[in-house]
Amino acid sequence: MEWILVGAVLIWLIFFLCKKLSFTFGLSPETLEIRPIKGLKKLSDDLEKSLSNSYMEVVEERVQRENRLKENEYKWRLLDLKRYLILTSLLKEAPMFSDKVDELWHQMLMFTREYDEFSKKFLGTTLHHSPNVKVEPDPDFRGFFDWIYAELFFIRKENIHLYQGFFRHPVHPDIIDDFRYLSENELIDLYFKSDSHYMNTVHALITSMKKTANKVKDHKKSVIQDKMRKCKNEQNFNKMLVPVLSVSYFHYDEFLSYMKISQKSTSSSCTSCGTASSCSSCSSGGSSCSSCGGGGGD
Repeated sequence: MEWILVGAVLIWLIFFLCKKLSFTFGLSPETLEIRPIKGLKKLSDDLEKSLSNSYMEVVEERVQRENRLKENEYKWRLLDLKRYLILTSLLKEAPMFSDKVDELWHQMLMFTREYDEFSKKFLGTTLHHSPNVKVEPDPDFRGFFDWIYAELFFIRKENIHLYQGFFRHPVHPDIIDDFRYLSENELIDLYFKSDSHYMNTVHALITSMKKTANKVKDHKKSVIQDKMRKCKNEQNFNKMLVPVLSVSYFHYDEFLSYMKISQKSTSSSCTSCGTASSCSSCSSGGSSCSSCGGGGGD
């Protein structure tokens, strides 16, 4: 009986590894494929202008030399790192949930002077990357991250692969309620940078998220409160949100891939390096700071 069990585990492991190794990256898009959120195009353009060609060429050379990347993989990692950097310009906290994207971020940091010049040109301050004592990722924040990601960007199978699925953790009902009932100023105070250079984008994003939250089927507050700690209730609530997002924010074929991946995954993937945010502990120069912490990768 034990040998049968060991054999089954080995077969599953071989199948999993073969499936993982068989993933192929398609050609990356020429743009970041952003949603029509006011000011987001300018934000994206400003980011591109802040990254000098000479800087990114040496970063790519280093990454390709130290890693065995698949064809087109580097460009997809870079695309998602750029998307992440856009999130850092809008959110109070921007956890990093992809170890593959985070690895590229680390390589950028190796070129200290160039990285400092880039981040100051883009954000007006240095985006730090420092350790954090937190080991486990916050599942509620992962759900929130996925929601915002879907509001801002189209999601393709390559993005799903790099983040090991989206919406595997539900968006907490309280967060949905915040966007249904709180004012813009209250939401900014809770979730967004109040001194962002792109406040018009922050306001437009909040408007979009409010519309999404209001499309979610109404639920009874008392029932949510009674069952708040029960995973089943939160998963059911999340099932109402995902179809709303899928209609507008996923390419159809990529959404089908997303559904297959998400159904097979039950836990979050979070890199060891985790948050970009503004924080008082490192703000003597008004800098933003990123913290590491988060959970296992692949």
